[in-house]
Amino acid sequence: MYSQTIPQTYLLNLDPRIKIALILMISLVALTGGVTGVEVYLRAIIILVPALLLLCIKKYTIGLFILILTVIAWYGEAFVAIGGNQVATLLIFVPLGIITRFLPSLAMGYYIFKTTQIEVLITGLERMKLSRKITIPIAVMFRFLPTIREESAAIKDAMKMRGISLKIAFIHPIQYVEYRVVPLLNSVVKIGNELTIASITRGLNLTHRRTSIISLKIRWLDWLLLILLLLLCIIYYVM
Repeated sequence: MYSQTIPQTYLLNLDPRIKIALILMISLVALTGGVTGVEVYLRAIIILVPALLLLCIKKYTIGLFILILTVIAWYGEAFVAIGGNQVATLLIFVPLGIITRFLPSLAMGYYIFKTTQIEVLITGLERMKLSRKITIPIAVMFRFLPTIREESAAIKDAMKMRGISLKIAFIHPIQYVEYRVVPLLNSVVKIGNELTIASITRGLNLTHRRTSIISLKIRWLDWLLLILLLLLCIIYYVM
C-alpha cells in the first residue's frame, strides 16, 4: 500500500483532517438526494468533487469512469421523466439513485486510501483530539483492507497452482467456497488480531500525548477547497 500512496508533500494531496471533513459533507449531500430547483446543480457540483480529485492525482481511468457514470446517473435522476410506469422507475431510477447517493462517498474513500499514509492519518486524528477508541480502529482498518487484498491475491495464486479456476464455482460452488472463502475468513481473523496487537505495541493505546515526526499543516489549497465546499453545502440546505 505504501509504495502506491501519494506523498503528503504533493500539492493536491490534502490534509487528512480536510479529507475527513470533505467525505462527511459529500456523503451528507449525496444521501439527501435533492432533485428539484437550483439544488440539483449544487448537488451535482458537490458529488463530482471526488472524481475531480482522482483526476488531479492522475487516476485518470477510474476518475473519468466515476465522473461519466455520476453525470449520467445525476442527469437521468434529475431530468428524465418516464411518467407513472412503475417498472421503468424500478429498473432505471432506483439504480440511478443508488449511484448518485453512494458512488461519490466510495470515490472519496478511494481517494483517501490512495493519498493517505497511516502515520499521517494517525497524526491528523490526534490533532483533532479524537479518542483512542476511534483512532485505533481507523488505524487498523487502513492497514487491514490492503493486507486482505494481498492475502486474497495469494489465495487465488495458490488455487491456480492447484489447477482450481473460476469454473469450479459454477460446477461445484460449495467446493469453491471451501477453497477460496474459508482460507480468506481465517486470514481475516488472524490479520485483524495481528494488526490490533501491532497498533497497541506501537503505543496507540497510551493515555498521554504521543510525539510524532510528522509535520502537518493545513495549506491554502486545503482551506480553499474546504471553504468552497462548505459554502456550497450551506447554500444547498438553505435554498
